[in-house]
Amino acid sequence: VHSSIAAAKQDMFHRRFQSAVDHITKALDICVPNPSRSPLYATLYTQRAEAYLRLKQHANCLKDCALVVYAQEAYIPAWLIKFQAYHGLGQHEDALSEVSDLLRRFESNDMRLHKAYEKADFEVRKQRRPDFYGTLGVSSLASLMEIKKAYKQQCLKYHPDRHSQKSVEEQKQAEKQFKILGDALETLSDDFKRKLYDEGYDPAAIRERVEAAEQAARRGRTGHGGHGHGHRHY
Repeated sequence: VHSSIAAAKQDMFHRRFQSAVDHITKALDICVPNPSRSPLYATLYTQRAEAYLRLKQHANCLKDCALVVYAQEAYIPAWLIKFQAYHGLGQHEDALSEVSDLLRRFESNDMRLHKAYEKADFEVRKQRRPDFYGTLGVSSLASLMEIKKAYKQQCLKYHPDRHSQKSVEEQKQAEKQFKILGDALETLSDDFKRKLYDEGYDPAAIRERVEAAEQAARRGRTGHGGHGHGHRHY
């Protein structure tokens, strides 16, 4: 068993993930019967789950993680691998739901869980945010001139005046799209905001970071700008 575990660790280090799966599976076969509440049980299945994750075999990864957390609910490493598998499948809301539930039930101060929550929350917000590039019909590499041109073209299609004779529902939809166009232009025509958007932040998070940057700049000016609150030299 120990030689198989050592070989699996070497395989993981050298990125031989399928070989790691094989060695851990061999160790599991040798350990039969292996009590599900034993530390070795949790360790082996979690290590194999990580190897499956690296192979992008997310279904197998989730299966091994489920075996561990079913038997040992407080075994955090298995949960962390499980959340990564969810993200690999694009199931960010599942990761957010489960990590939120863990934090509530365990009242945990484990920073690994808090980081997993931040990651899941970020991915969910990113998934739900408007697609500004798609709304404008441009690529993510579009220049500012291309973005402004596309904005004007799209505004002609969705301006409320062009939909005043349509149904209430169609008017509301046009108004919603027109507002998204405005948000897209505001975000993508500002270098800092566009950088944040390209990094995956949603509009609310972008506003928070812009406001924080502006406050930091104001504090800097107050501290060094000579407005009566700076350092005086005598």
